[in-house]
Amino acid sequence: MSDDGKSAVVLIAMLGNVFSPRWARARARGDARVRSLDYSAVNVAVHGQRRSRWAMTERCEASVLRGPDDLAIGATRLQWEGDELVALVDERTAPWGRPLRGTIRFRPDVRTSTVVDLDPRGRHQWFPHAPVGRIAVDFAEPRLRFEGHGYFDANAGREPLEAAFASWSWSRLSTDDRIALAYDVVHRDGTRGARGVLVHGSGETEPYVTGGECSIGRTRFGLPRTLRTESGAEVELLRTLEDGPFYARSLVRTTLGGRPAVGMHEAVSLDRFSSRWVQLLLPFRMRIEGAP
Repeated sequence: MSDDGKSAVVLIAMLGNVFSPRWARARARGDARVRSLDYSAVNVAVHGQRRSRWAMTERCEASVLRGPDDLAIGATRLQWEGDELVALVDERTAPWGRPLRGTIRFRPDVRTSTVVDLDPRGRHQWFPHAPVGRIAVDFAEPRLRFEGHGYFDANAGREPLEAAFASWSWSRLSTDDRIALAYDVVHRDGTRGARGVLVHGSGETEPYVTGGECSIGRTRFGLPRTLRTESGAEVELLRTLEDGPFYARSLVRTTLGGRPAVGMHEAVSLDRFSSRWVQLLLPFRMRIEGAP
C-alpha cells in the first residue's frame, strides 16, 4: 500500500490455484493424474486512485519454473535479489485481456519463522514470513508508481480449502512500531478458531489477542466483514478494493495499542465459492493458458 493510502497492489502466486473450477472438476472426477502444478496461477490486482485492474491466469506445469531463489509462472517472475524480493509482472487482465506489466520490489524490515496451523489437523498452514517492509511499485500498464509499506506471507495445504473451512477473515493492521496479523476461521463443522500474531519493530512476536470483533458492513454481494479489534475500538471502512461473490478485500482504519492504525482486510466464504452459481461465474474472471 502506498504511503498516502491511495494506491495498492496485491500479487499472489499459486502452485495450485485453490479457486480453480477446472481443478475442482478434475478432483470430482477422481482423475489420478491430477497434479496441483497443472493448475498454477498468478493473481495480480493493481488499485490506483480511480481505477483498478485485475489479472488471474492459470497455467500448466510446463509454464512453471522453480529454483531456490526464484519462481516463474508464465511470463511473471519472482526472485530474490539479495535481501530484496522482486516481482517482474507480465500478465493480461480478465476478462478483457488488457496488459498488466510492471515491477514490484519488496525489502523486508522484519522476518519471522512463525508457522501457524489454521485447522486442528494441521492440514492448512500459514507462514507470515515478513510482516512488514518497504515496497516500490513501478507499472507501465497501467501507469502507476509509488512507494509504501508491504507484507509477504505464504500458505500451504494438503486438501481443498472448502474441505476444511466454511469462511475466514484475515487482517493486517500497522502502526509505526507494531503489526497485528489476525486469521479468524470458521471450520467446516461450524466451530471457530482465532489465530493471530503481534509483531514488534524489534522483530519480537507474541500472540495477538483482543477483546472482540467489529463489523465493517456487508459488501455489495452481501458478504459479511468482521475485523478483530481492541475492546471499544471504532473501525472505519476506507475503501473496498475487491468485491466479489465470495471474496472481498478492503482498506480499513482503527486503533492498535491505542494508536491510529491502517490495515488491509479480507473476507472469504468457501460456502459461497462451492455454490454452483459462483463456479459458473469464475471462468469469466480467469484466463487459461496451456491447459493440460
